[in-house]
Amino acid sequence: MNDKDNPDATEEAFNLGKEIALNALAEFDKKIKNHAPNKVFAGILTTLITAMYFVAPTEESAEEVIAFSAKAGLEDFYKENKN
Repeated sequence: MNDKDNPDATEEAFNLGKEIALNALAEFDKKIKNHAPNKVFAGILTTLITAMYFVAPTEESAEEVIAFSAKAGLEDFYKENKN
């Protein structure tokens, strides 16, 4: 069975990815002092997007994940800014 057939596993995997990213951001905060954050984020995002293309079964499926992630990130941003 894969995540597609098990919604709980899909949510678990999604949350694991968010946890890993938050841990990476904690390291980012320690090392960013002499660098422009937008350029560091550009490097991070480029690397993650490249990895997505490598692991996805097709270019189109990678682009679906990338589009979903951009939309989810913007939604999270708006939710956080309401508080």
